[in-house]
Amino acid sequence: MGDQPAAPEIERVAARDIWELVKLPGLIATITAVATWLIWYYTNIPCSLELAERTGCNAAAIARYINVDIYGRMLTYSAITGAAGGVWNYDMFTKMRAAIAAERNRADEAEKKLAEFRRQAEEERRQAEEERRQAEEERRQAWESFMAMLAEDRRRADESQQAFMTALSEITTQVARLVERQNGNGRSGH
Repeated sequence: MGDQPAAPEIERVAARDIWELVKLPGLIATITAVATWLIWYYTNIPCSLELAERTGCNAAAIARYINVDIYGRMLTYSAITGAAGGVWNYDMFTKMRAAIAAERNRADEAEKKLAEFRRQAEEERRQAEEERRQAEEERRQAWESFMAMLAEDRRRADESQQAFMTALSEITTQVARLVERQNGNGRSGH
Protein backbone atom coordinates (compact mmCIF):
# COMPACT_ATOMS: atom_id res chain seq x y z
CA MET A 1 0.00 0.00 0.00
CA GLY A 2 2.93 2.33 0.57
CA ASP A 3 3.88 2.01 -3.12
CA GLN A 4 0.51 3.11 -4.49
CA PRO A 5 0.89 6.85 -3.69
CA ALA A 6 4.33 6.86 -5.32
CA ALA A 7 3.02 5.57 -8.68
CA PRO A 8 0.89 8.68 -9.52
CA GLU A 9 3.87 10.84 -8.60
CA ILE A 10 6.03 8.90 -11.06
CA GLU A 11 3.36 9.34 -13.77
CA ARG A 12 3.17 13.07 -13.06
CA VAL A 13 6.95 13.36 -13.28
CA ALA A 14 6.90 11.51 -16.62
CA ALA A 15 4.09 13.74 -17.94
CA ARG A 16 6.01 16.83 -16.85
CA ASP A 17 9.12 15.49 -18.52
CA ILE A 18 7.26 14.88 -21.78
CA TRP A 19 5.72 18.36 -21.59
CA GLU A 20 9.19 19.89 -21.02
CA LEU A 21 10.59 17.99 -24.00
CA VAL A 22 7.70 18.90 -26.35
CA LYS A 23 6.98 22.47 -25.27
CA LEU A 24 9.99 24.25 -26.82
CA PRO A 25 10.08 22.32 -30.12
CA GLY A 26 6.31 22.83 -30.49
CA LEU A 27 6.68 26.55 -29.89
CA ILE A 28 9.57 26.79 -32.38
CA ALA A 29 7.59 24.81 -35.00
CA THR A 30 4.52 27.02 -34.50
CA ILE A 31 6.56 30.22 -34.79
CA THR A 32 8.23 28.89 -37.95
CA ALA A 33 4.87 27.92 -39.50
CA VAL A 34 3.36 31.34 -38.74
CA ALA A 35 6.46 33.16 -40.03
CA THR A 36 6.45 31.07 -43.22
CA TRP A 37 2.78 31.75 -43.83
CA LEU A 38 3.15 35.50 -43.11
CA ILE A 39 6.07 35.79 -45.53
CA TRP A 40 4.12 33.90 -48.21
CA TYR A 41 0.93 35.87 -47.62
CA TYR A 42 2.57 39.30 -47.87
CA THR A 43 4.93 38.42 -50.75
CA ASN A 44 2.54 36.35 -52.87
CA ILE A 45 0.76 37.93 -55.79
CA PRO A 46 -2.99 37.41 -55.45
CA CYS A 47 -4.35 35.13 -58.14
CA SER A 48 -6.89 36.86 -60.31
CA LEU A 49 -8.90 35.30 -63.17
CA GLU A 50 -6.53 36.77 -65.78
CA LEU A 51 -3.47 35.53 -63.89
CA ALA A 52 -5.10 32.11 -63.42
CA GLU A 53 -5.52 31.78 -67.21
CA ARG A 54 -1.87 32.60 -67.85
CA THR A 55 -0.12 30.84 -64.91
CA GLY A 56 -2.61 28.24 -63.80
CA CYS A 57 -2.81 29.56 -60.22
CA ASN A 58 -5.91 28.84 -58.18
CA ALA A 59 -8.34 31.75 -58.25
CA ALA A 60 -10.56 30.38 -55.43
CA ALA A 61 -11.19 32.68 -52.46
CA ILE A 62 -9.57 30.25 -50.00
CA ALA A 63 -6.43 30.06 -52.16
CA ARG A 64 -5.68 33.64 -51.18
CA TYR A 65 -5.07 32.39 -47.59
CA ILE A 66 -3.66 28.89 -48.05
CA ASN A 67 -2.67 26.40 -50.73
CA VAL A 68 -0.93 23.03 -50.92
CA ASP A 69 2.44 24.56 -51.75
CA ILE A 70 2.55 26.91 -48.76
CA TYR A 71 1.05 24.25 -46.48
CA GLY A 72 3.85 21.84 -47.46
CA ARG A 73 6.48 24.50 -46.91
CA MET A 74 5.01 25.37 -43.50
CA LEU A 75 5.07 21.69 -42.46
CA THR A 76 8.58 21.13 -43.80
CA TYR A 77 10.11 24.22 -42.23
CA SER A 78 8.25 23.66 -38.97
CA ALA A 79 9.43 20.04 -38.84
CA ILE A 80 13.04 21.08 -39.47
CA THR A 81 13.10 23.88 -36.89
CA GLY A 82 11.02 21.87 -34.40
CA ALA A 83 13.39 18.91 -34.71
CA ALA A 84 16.42 21.17 -34.29
CA GLY A 85 14.77 22.77 -31.25
CA GLY A 86 13.86 19.32 -29.95
CA VAL A 87 17.45 18.09 -30.23
CA TRP A 88 18.72 21.22 -28.50
CA ASN A 89 15.97 20.99 -25.85
CA TYR A 90 16.66 17.29 -25.27
CA ASP A 91 20.35 18.03 -24.85
CA MET A 92 19.58 20.78 -22.33
CA PHE A 93 17.01 18.57 -20.61
CA THR A 94 19.46 15.68 -20.21
CA LYS A 95 22.16 18.04 -18.97
CA MET A 96 19.70 19.51 -16.47
CA ARG A 97 18.69 16.02 -15.31
CA ALA A 98 22.35 15.04 -14.99
CA ALA A 99 23.04 18.19 -12.97
CA ILE A 100 20.05 17.46 -10.73
CA ALA A 101 21.21 13.85 -10.29
CA ALA A 102 24.74 15.03 -9.52
CA GLU A 103 23.39 17.53 -6.98
CA ARG A 104 21.22 14.82 -5.45
CA ASN A 105 24.28 12.53 -5.27
CA ARG A 106 26.28 15.32 -3.60
CA ALA A 107 23.43 15.87 -1.15
CA ASP A 108 23.23 12.12 -0.47
CA GLU A 109 27.00 11.99 0.08
CA ALA A 110 26.80 14.99 2.39
CA GLU A 111 23.99 13.30 4.32
CA LYS A 112 26.05 10.10 4.55
CA LYS A 113 29.07 12.07 5.78
CA LEU A 114 26.90 13.92 8.28
CA ALA A 115 25.41 10.63 9.49
CA GLU A 116 28.92 9.16 9.78
CA PHE A 117 30.10 12.27 11.63
CA ARG A 118 27.15 12.02 14.00
CA ARG A 119 27.80 8.32 14.53
CA GLN A 120 31.47 9.01 15.28
CA ALA A 121 30.55 11.88 17.61
CA GLU A 122 28.08 9.63 19.42
CA GLU A 123 30.70 6.88 19.67
CA GLU A 124 33.26 9.36 21.01
CA ARG A 125 30.68 10.66 23.49
CA ARG A 126 29.96 7.09 24.62
CA GLN A 127 33.68 6.38 24.96
CA ALA A 128 34.20 9.59 26.94
CA GLU A 129 31.22 8.68 29.15
CA GLU A 130 32.62 5.18 29.66
CA GLU A 131 36.09 6.59 30.47
CA ARG A 132 34.53 9.08 32.89
CA ARG A 133 32.51 6.29 34.51
CA GLN A 134 35.63 4.11 34.76
CA ALA A 135 37.63 6.99 36.24
CA GLU A 136 34.83 7.62 38.74
CA GLU A 137 34.78 3.92 39.61
CA GLU A 138 38.58 3.91 40.04
CA ARG A 139 38.36 7.01 42.28
CA ARG A 140 35.59 5.36 44.30
CA GLN A 141 37.62 2.14 44.62
CA ALA A 142 40.74 4.12 45.54
CA TRP A 143 38.74 6.05 48.15
CA GLU A 144 37.26 2.82 49.54
CA SER A 145 40.71 1.25 49.58
CA PHE A 146 42.13 4.31 51.32
CA MET A 147 39.30 4.29 53.87
CA ALA A 148 39.79 0.52 54.42
CA MET A 149 43.51 1.11 54.89
CA LEU A 150 42.76 3.91 57.36
CA ALA A 151 40.32 1.67 59.19
CA GLU A 152 42.93 -1.11 59.27
CA ASP A 153 45.57 1.32 60.54
CA ARG A 154 43.14 2.62 63.16
CA ARG A 155 42.28 -0.95 64.18
CA ARG A 156 45.99 -1.80 64.47
CA ALA A 157 46.58 1.40 66.36
CA ASP A 158 43.66 0.54 68.66
CA GLU A 159 45.02 -3.00 69.08
CA SER A 160 48.50 -1.62 69.75
CA GLN A 161 47.09 0.90 72.20
CA GLN A 162 44.99 -1.84 73.83
CA ALA A 163 48.06 -4.11 73.99
CA PHE A 164 50.11 -1.20 75.37
CA MET A 165 47.38 -0.44 77.94
CA THR A 166 47.18 -4.10 78.87
CA ALA A 167 50.97 -4.33 79.15
CA LEU A 168 51.06 -1.09 81.13
CA SER A 169 48.31 -2.39 83.38
CA GLU A 170 50.23 -5.63 83.93
CA ILE A 171 53.43 -3.73 84.54
CA THR A 172 51.58 -1.44 86.94
CA THR A 173 50.07 -4.44 88.69
CA GLN A 174 53.46 -6.15 88.93
CA VAL A 175 55.13 -2.97 90.11
CA ALA A 176 52.38 -2.60 92.69
CA ARG A 177 52.95 -6.21 93.82
CA LEU A 178 56.65 -5.70 93.92
CA VAL A 179 56.19 -2.55 95.92
CA GLU A 180 53.85 -4.40 98.26
CA ARG A 181 56.31 -7.26 98.64
CA GLN A 182 59.08 -4.94 99.19
CA ASN A 183 57.09 -2.98 101.66
CA GLY A 184 55.96 -6.15 103.31
CA ASN A 185 59.51 -7.53 103.43
CA GLY A 186 60.93 -4.31 104.73
CA ARG A 187 58.50 -4.19 107.69
CA SER A 188 59.05 -7.69 108.66
CA GLY A 189 62.79 -7.24 108.51
CA HIS A 190 62.80 -4.16 110.79
